[in-house]
Amino acid sequence: MSPALDPGALLARYYALPNGPRVCLRLARPRDQAGIRELFDAHGQPLDELELVRLVSLDLTRRLVLVATALIATSEKVVGVGSIGLGEQASGEPTLVLVDDDRTEGLDGLLADALIGHASAIARVRAA
Repeated sequence: MSPALDPGALLARYYALPNGPRVCLRLARPRDQAGIRELFDAHGQPLDELELVRLVSLDLTRRLVLVATALIATSEKVVGVGSIGLGEQASGEPTLVLVDDDRTEGLDGLLADALIGHASAIARVRAA
């Protein structure tokens, strides 16, 4: 895990990428639906409505979903999304990491590290 990530901190922190804009990693919200759909469409991966709703519905008993946003042309854009399973059936590895590769070099690793770190922190709290 990247030393710059604090898995115990409340998200919504900004991170500098090697090449590209600063990105904010935070929990996915219902208002992110359009941005997440655009990201999937840009990758040629259709996303059905049910899976989109699942991604933005907060259910920390089953999975953690993070989005990465960046200020692009004066507005906040979703430039990455990732998820990782939580609980006994979880593998400990992200089940989804999708990023805008054209704008965000290094975001895939940052997002994966954040997912793994936060899932581990949640597991430690639950075990205590």
